[in-house]
Amino acid sequence: MRRMSEKELDNTAERLQEIQVEEEVLRATLLEQVEAFGYTPPRADKSKRLDGSVYEFTVTRGFITEIKDTAVQRIRESCPRALFDQLFQTVTKFKLAEGAHRVMADRLPNFAPRHLRMWFNRAVVTTETGPRLRIEKIECSTLTPANS
Repeated sequence: MRRMSEKELDNTAERLQEIQVEEEVLRATLLEQVEAFGYTPPRADKSKRLDGSVYEFTVTRGFITEIKDTAVQRIRESCPRALFDQLFQTVTKFKLAEGAHRVMADRLPNFAPRHLRMWFNRAVVTTETGPRLRIEKIECSTLTPANS
């Protein structure tokens, strides 16, 4: 494989941007079509579907619920427990401690459970993500020499 010239790199990035714009336009058109002419599939109240001869197009609208801990704490302090328990459920979350892998790699203390390494490997799974390419357009002002 040969190295691309600066011009070829720029042309490739520009073409990718053109394709991205075209994809966004096509997706918007399909979304409009499904919203306007689609039907609600069985047992999928948050979805609409439109069938082509080869493809099936489904638009689903989901919801993300964010819970603000400090606001919930105020409610907890003001409400009777029976009512609070009908509104919220307390959940404990765990975060990997800094240096945890180093602790597991070193010799464990005598009081550590016998199967700790096995349990830890089941509890903590690390997966590698694929490489990501970020392309940004360089501002024109950065391309001109400072003394021009």
